[in-house]
Amino acid sequence: MPGVRRGGQGEPGHDSFFSAGLNIESLREEIFFLAYNLHWSWSEIMGLTTAERREFVKLLAKQIERENAQIKAARER
Repeated sequence: MPGVRRGGQGEPGHDSFFSAGLNIESLREEIFFLAYNLHWSWSEIMGLTTAERREFVKLLAKQIERENAQIKAARER
């Protein structure tokens, strides 16, 4: 599979990724979302465990929602 590192046991993200049931398209979306918004490299993102990566995605999504709500409120004034 292009773009997905195949490594051995103990590599960052390896065990959690393959046991988490995450499909490759969802993984690509998570990587793109974090890389695009936080300017993290592929290797930095893939170095995270699945749980860490998903938590950062949730935190970033909440932050974007807060910022969008503030913009909307400012426009309505």
